[in-house]
Amino acid sequence: MGRRSLQRKLEQDEPDDTRAKLLQAAVHVFSERGYEGATVRNICQRAGVNLALVNYHFGDKLELYLAVIRYAIDAEAKMALLNHAVEQNADPCDALRQIIHGILERLCATARDRFGLLLRFMLKEMANPTPALGRLIEETIQPLYDRVRSLVGEILHLPMSHEKTRLCTHSIMGQVAHYSHAQPVMSQLWPEMKMSPEQRAMVANHIADFSLAYLRAARDGSPTETPPKLPRKRK
Repeated sequence: MGRRSLQRKLEQDEPDDTRAKLLQAAVHVFSERGYEGATVRNICQRAGVNLALVNYHFGDKLELYLAVIRYAIDAEAKMALLNHAVEQNADPCDALRQIIHGILERLCATARDRFGLLLRFMLKEMANPTPALGRLIEETIQPLYDRVRSLVGEILHLPMSHEKTRLCTHSIMGQVAHYSHAQPVMSQLWPEMKMSPEQRAMVANHIADFSLAYLRAARDGSPTETPPKLPRKRK
């Protein structure tokens, strides 16, 4: 079965396609419980299929996990968002802004959104690595990282490999990750922040404005303000 054919069947949820059912169920179970917490039994129960069919179609739990990663890559994680942003924007600042909006929107997707589930599943992999981590980095995270790093380097007029380029790239990605995955903390510190569509747009614009302000200042050699000295306490 070709990859495009598999994707169509997954999207249509064909009742007679056991492999597609298992992949759909695995996406949800792995994203909710992580690799270690998920069991083949959980996945088969959710898919409504016989336990032995996982071995028949995939071999074992790890191979099923890798198949889900490939599904994530094939479905929407071909980085179409990144390619579109760069192709449509000659200005790297505009492209970076669009990418920030797109990534934040997808990371904050509701549980019903398949791509949102997949991204949360990938973040669980980063927090609790499995033998599949190398493949995940190579095929999904690395292209995103390299594309953002390329834009940041272009804005800074520095090579992609430069230390400052990498530091700025990690800072941008860290901001996006904070707003999309710190909701338990955010709800305590900032109860009004529900990450509604309007708030997501506001946050994405803030991250872009905040990041671009520094990138432009660093590129143009703007002097860094020296913090004021605190008065010494008299003994």
